[in-house]
Amino acid sequence: MQKNVTAKQVVRHLQSAIKLGQLDSGDKLPSERVLSEQLGTTRVTIREALKTLESDGLIFRSNRRGWFVNTRRISYNPSRSGFYMDYVAEQGFVPFSKQLSFEQVSANAELASIFGIDEGTPIARLSRIRGVDGRPVYVETIYLNMALLPDILQCDLSRSVSEVVKGHYAFEYAANHFDIRVGTLSDDQAAQLYAPLNFNCLTISRTVKNQHQQVFEYDLEYWRHDVLSLNFSIDQ
Repeated sequence: MQKNVTAKQVVRHLQSAIKLGQLDSGDKLPSERVLSEQLGTTRVTIREALKTLESDGLIFRSNRRGWFVNTRRISYNPSRSGFYMDYVAEQGFVPFSKQLSFEQVSANAELASIFGIDEGTPIARLSRIRGVDGRPVYVETIYLNMALLPDILQCDLSRSVSEVVKGHYAFEYAANHFDIRVGTLSDDQAAQLYAPLNFNCLTISRTVKNQHQQVFEYDLEYWRHDVLSLNFSIDQ
């Protein structure tokens, strides 16, 4: 490539390398210093080009690890009843789930309002990281109404909360309310997802009722914005 190239030229060069398979899904890109030497330009120009490719979803940053070619996005319908491990595997990914904590906590004012219980009432809180192909993609906190789900803390939720709720407690997921917003990962969440500080995320909250119209579950998911494709089907 010619000397003193522009950021647009660097973008086209890397786009071509990805399209031709010279850089494959999951491959780590050379460092900014190496790229600037190879392409005959400054690190400032390389950084500008990389940010453009990141915004286009072609590459992603992994904090303290460098830049990588992005994998396919996960097609995700928040309203579906299937298990994460199953629907991700159906798309050709290798899923994983890592439980961080599962404990009893006291409901604050917001959670008490969501569940329709008194502030300070004991509820269960499950925190975990989930990912695909060895890459963490979202962190999740699930709150469960222990009055409606007695002994839930003794249950194995490593595969799926909904599997246990349906099988052990005979609850149906009769009603869901979703709220989807663009936000920013906290420092801890960014570290868990190998993301840079102040990294954008998609925040998905879900309030779940059973067949008796009782709220028994409240979920908060924080997704890396560069891994997700939200999909909904609406029947008229």
